[in-house]
Amino acid sequence: MAGRVAHLPSSSRWRGLAALALGLLLAAPACKEPPREVPTLAQLEADEDVKQAGRWLMAVPEGMHRLDTTAPTPVKVVLGVHGHGSEGYEWIQPLTTMDDTGAQVQFYRWDWDQCPEPAAQRLDQAVDELLQSQPMIEELQVIAHSYGGVISALMASRYDGRVPLTVDLVASPLAGFEQLRDRCGYDGPQPPAAGVTLRMWRTRKELDNAFSDMPEDPQRVELPGEVTELPESYRGHRLGHNWSISWVVERLVSGQTPPA
Repeated sequence: MAGRVAHLPSSSRWRGLAALALGLLLAAPACKEPPREVPTLAQLEADEDVKQAGRWLMAVPEGMHRLDTTAPTPVKVVLGVHGHGSEGYEWIQPLTTMDDTGAQVQFYRWDWDQCPEPAAQRLDQAVDELLQSQPMIEELQVIAHSYGGVISALMASRYDGRVPLTVDLVASPLAGFEQLRDRCGYDGPQPPAAGVTLRMWRTRKELDNAFSDMPEDPQRVELPGEVTELPESYRGHRLGHNWSISWVVERLVSGQTPPA
């Protein structure tokens, strides 16, 4: 009844409820918190729970993180740039596959709530700091997924040619979409700077859950560079938004089209 104070349980009943709650808490499986240190590729690959490995990867601070342990330090860098809302697990197989190439493997963790322009500026600054800190680097390859491809394409349009740069844009909404245009004034990418190699890898819109409900395919833009349309399946999986990174990296490393 309105205005009345609810009766509290008696002390004996309260103790019983508290004991029950404590018992349920102790009996419930504890959620594993991801370790705080930056993982190595070997540690990520050894984790049998790929979702847990993904949480560990995404728990690293914003910025550039080296994941390989190759010595001496390789002169080629492969840099992964994640997309909006990434849970990290979609990167575990691609990152560990990159490790087999002998390149230095870096992962760029960034704030996906930013608009493309400031996010691209921060990526450009992080790349500049990486190259300054390791003057022995001779080649840089960026593999960027989803929204990460949008900021990587912007970065590539103003790149100053410090070292040769190849940018692989995977399942990236380069044309933008309504929310991005309205909130950020994004009007699409610019052509890459001279000396930048740009490659675009497009999923099939109807199979990509990130794009299937959009009126137009945001991956389709007019930019100089190689374009590859991905197939429908990859190793028994529907080749949608997240599996696209694994397909592309396997293709890049092996030089052959992966099995369906």
